[in-house]
Amino acid sequence: MKVSEVIDVNQIIIDLNENNQKAVIEKLAEKLDTKGVLSNKKNYIESVLEREVHSTTGIGNGIAIPHGKSNSVKEAAIAYAKLKEPIEWASLDDKPVSIVILLAIPDSEKGDTHLRLLSEIAMKLMDDEIVENLKQETNQAEIINILG
Repeated sequence: MKVSEVIDVNQIIIDLNENNQKAVIEKLAEKLDTKGVLSNKKNYIESVLEREVHSTTGIGNGIAIPHGKSNSVKEAAIAYAKLKEPIEWASLDDKPVSIVILLAIPDSEKGDTHLRLLSEIAMKLMDDEIVENLKQETNQAEIINILG
């Protein structure tokens, strides 16, 4: 499974104006819920926030990849937000986050699909040019091309 297979333009928010981690996760989960991939949005959000308690998903360079493995997820999906203003995320580099890539993975796929998508995203984000392109890009289809 590839990133481009689990995200579409309706799951991308440009200039999201939220000032905290929970609000960003809730807005992105709303996009996933609208797509129909969540059976219980509240439980999914709780699983993502619980993951953050144990270990930050702020990977540095202004990016966070929150994720929740939950029986509330019916199929793998990704939602993406470019924030209007960077927010605190307890990132590994202690810098605020301006890009959030939310993964939703069904419990039944928590090993293979989860690791494959996370690995694909992480590999791309090691390229400074890709990161810079994501930070500058405002076209949703182009964001999918960059990530896909």
